[in-house]
Amino acid sequence: MNDKNINVTFFEKLSLLGYGYKLCAKLTPLYLPFVLLRAVFTAAQPLIVLFFSARILNQLYEARDVRTIIVYVGITIGATFILSILRSLLTREIDTMAQWELTYQRLMMMQAERFAKMDYAHTEDSNISEVLARMDTQARGNGLGVLNIYLHTDSISERFFSLVFSWALLMGPLSVQVHGEIRWPVYALFAFFAMGMLFMLHMQSRTQQILARNYEENAKINTVARYYNKYVKAGEAAKDIRLYSQSETLSEIFKNSFNIKRWTSFFFYGARVEGIMFALLAVASGGYYIIAGYNALMGTATLGGVVQSVGAVTIFASSAGGLVFILGLVFNNAAFIKPMREYLLLPDLLVKGEKPVPKKQEGANAVPYEFEFKNVSFSYPGAEENTLHNINLVFNVGERLAVVGQNGSGKTTMIKLLCRLYDPTEGEILLNGVNIKEYDYTEYISLFSVVFQDFFLFPLKLGENVAAQQEYNKDRVFDCLDGAGFSERLNTMADGLDTMLYKTYDEDGTQVSGGEAQKIALARALYRDAPFVILDEPTAALDPIAEYDIYTTFDETIGDKTAVFISHRLSSCRFCHDIAVFEAGRVVQKGGHDELLADENGLYRQLWDAQAQHYVG
Repeated sequence: MNDKNINVTFFEKLSLLGYGYKLCAKLTPLYLPFVLLRAVFTAAQPLIVLFFSARILNQLYEARDVRTIIVYVGITIGATFILSILRSLLTREIDTMAQWELTYQRLMMMQAERFAKMDYAHTEDSNISEVLARMDTQARGNGLGVLNIYLHTDSISERFFSLVFSWALLMGPLSVQVHGEIRWPVYALFAFFAMGMLFMLHMQSRTQQILARNYEENAKINTVARYYNKYVKAGEAAKDIRLYSQSETLSEIFKNSFNIKRWTSFFFYGARVEGIMFALLAVASGGYYIIAGYNALMGTATLGGVVQSVGAVTIFASSAGGLVFILGLVFNNAAFIKPMREYLLLPDLLVKGEKPVPKKQEGANAVPYEFEFKNVSFSYPGAEENTLHNINLVFNVGERLAVVGQNGSGKTTMIKLLCRLYDPTEGEILLNGVNIKEYDYTEYISLFSVVFQDFFLFPLKLGENVAAQQEYNKDRVFDCLDGAGFSERLNTMADGLDTMLYKTYDEDGTQVSGGEAQKIALARALYRDAPFVILDEPTAALDPIAEYDIYTTFDETIGDKTAVFISHRLSSCRFCHDIAVFEAGRVVQKGGHDELLADENGLYRQLWDAQAQHYVG
């Protein structure tokens, strides 16, 4: 998916606009109906006044029927009063539904929901990450994409209905009768106006090219601005700026990053287009005024007819010009809906089976969960070489497997395959002899409690972080925190499990250290109570002794569950039943600690000796 190429065909733009309006209807179902209804009321109000004013004038200067005049005045006042009330009620609802920040948040929530549900491989795709950043930039910084529909739909609707109603007053059965026929100058004037509007559409199409170029530039500018925003915050880089005299360097970076000339050129072009449009409106309206005035002098039109026709043509010309201009903006914006549509419609990459996962059972007849990697190889999308090569591993039920090796040896990738974040490129992974692709995906991933090195805690209450949900069993949360070694820190928290973590949303939130956060993440894994537990170097930031203590404590806490402990520190996992040694994506050794240590030529012994010299004086 690549949103850099935003030049799309005419029919694709129509399709994208249709998709954009479907999203609007999904986000705010009543918004479009309410906008259309208000547009009818808004467009009708001045034209009702104009329509009855023309008749009142004719009555005043011709028939002078007082009763008819009173009826016309009453209808005018009553109709405008009712329309004003209805319009005000609709405006209140529309403004509530389409409030800018609220609409933006709805879009972000929709993107977040898709992000949470799409296959994990998409989240590691750099192209998709770039598209997400661009969508945020175009929405918040430029008002493009779906947000642009909210910005302009109201204006389009009002101008469209104004155009229809004013045309009805000019040419339809509601027009004031005039003596004589509309002469050729009127047709010529309308032809001139129509040609001018087509020329305007052509100029608007060129705006797309300028906007596309500026959008690409602006996305880069916003990225730079977000990154260097930390340099203008006292708590971030203020000390470094002063101690290392970085002020001139930063000034040069900002100066070279922000290209103002392109946007100046764009606004100049837009002003020129708008100026031409107003000139066309002035010529068309002025020409019609001359024709109407001439007809009035020649006695071929009533006074009311002149007033109505002149007023109607003014509204018609203004509405037509404005409609063309705004339609051009919306039509050009259609291309910026494309990244959103492609993102929300990303296809599933993983095969999702339907076979139920064997249920966890207790007692002598319990069915164990046995996992096996069988000739598994894997390469990341777009990579030229495999990350894993012909992996064969069996996870013995109820035992502990340590996976060790240097960084980049494929340890975490193996876990991603086991948890079905990716599927193998070659070979298969079996659960109780069945390919894991055949199992129901949701049921399958529920078998694992995993703590990755790059785990994430949310700015929520402590208890909610451990339970990963708002409603939870407090006693279980306490037990899990105790099992993870967090009890001592918990006793210092005045609000206990209701303590808000971090200050992201609460100024009184509690900051926890890296080690404390790791223990909370471990407690979360315990609370899930899955039969298969995986620790993927979540304690890598701790010293070796602290890591070993946490691993051994966790080992005791999880009881008879099957567990995998991943670490590049061999000393932390020597208590495990088996140890698999990874190198360059291959399993080069497997066995117990003593067995592997006895092999003086093996990689395990080499790594052990290399690490031990740092701990032994």
